[in-house]
Amino acid sequence: MKKIAVAIIMGTLVLVPAARLAAHDEGHGPKLTDQAKQGGVVSPVIDKKDIKLGAKAAVVYKAELVRSDDGTVRVYLYDKNMVPLNLSAFEATAKGAVEMKKNKKWTTVPFELKKESDSFTGMAPKSPTKPFNIDVTYTEKGKQLLSAFDNLD
Repeated sequence: MKKIAVAIIMGTLVLVPAARLAAHDEGHGPKLTDQAKQGGVVSPVIDKKDIKLGAKAAVVYKAELVRSDDGTVRVYLYDKNMVPLNLSAFEATAKGAVEMKKNKKWTTVPFELKKESDSFTGMAPKSPTKPFNIDVTYTEKGKQLLSAFDNLD
């Protein structure tokens, strides 16, 4: 009986973290292995219309999210080779959203990011739960692009 109880506990310890990582469709776009240039987290930027493709969505650009203790977030955009993009073709603002699971339901709190010379900057609302996600939608020449930064804490 003790062996069965230990097996159940061990199985739970293995499966719970795996299920947590699988939450939020495992992100939008393929998993990246690029090194962050600003000390943040790197995520693919995909065409927003391809959101349902999940990991099969094509990478348009790459984005890096850098968070400060005061809630300031900066998102740097790069081409596929991690060369910084010129942001002149992008609209002046981007739409951010903090997504958190509260009482078994996903809650989304929007915020705005403004284009600066080399990044989009804004104040993200504080999430009362961890982990949480930050999605950012940009518009470039009328085309909506999305980067999803998942499992943040």
